Amino acid sequence: MSNLDLQAEEVILFEGTATSKSYKGALKITLTSTKIVIERDKGVFKKVRELVDVVELASVKFYNDVAQIKQHLSDVEIQTTVGKIVFSFSGMLEARKFTGKAVDAVTGTTLAKRVSDKTKGAFEMVDDTLGLDTRSAIKGVLEKGVKGVIIDGIGGKKK
Repeated sequence: MSNLDLQAEEVILFEGTATSKSYKGALKITLTSTKIVIERDKGVFKKVRELVDVVELASVKFYNDVAQIKQHLSDVEIQTTVGKIVFSFSGMLEARKFTGKAVDAVTGTTLAKRVSDKTKGAFEMVDDTLGLDTRSAIKGVLEKGVKGVIIDGIGGKKK
């Protein structure tokens, strides 16, 4: 029997098992849209699920707008305002699934959106630094080819 109480808008994103040096024994990890619930089975004959800890996702630290949830092989390290927690999953794929879902929940965005935002930021930095319109230059290369762009020129940033 699980000790998990979900709020009306809260959903389960991941369920799995892991171990941790912070908590003894095999752990059941449940990631929801607002928290990580850590439970373990207790008892020899009659198994009862005991609530070990609840980690609120709002307590996860950020550095340079990056959530501090890092995967190292099958280990996942989460830095929170309370402390650091390391979970060891059964394999790298399980750890990857947990890490991806946890970062999505903490940031409120998907991986594709975060990559898109980072790419847009890089284009804007290059445009501001060099005074070029990078998107138009790439479009010109695709339309005219490299030879046409070299002959016609790249052109400056439009204002």
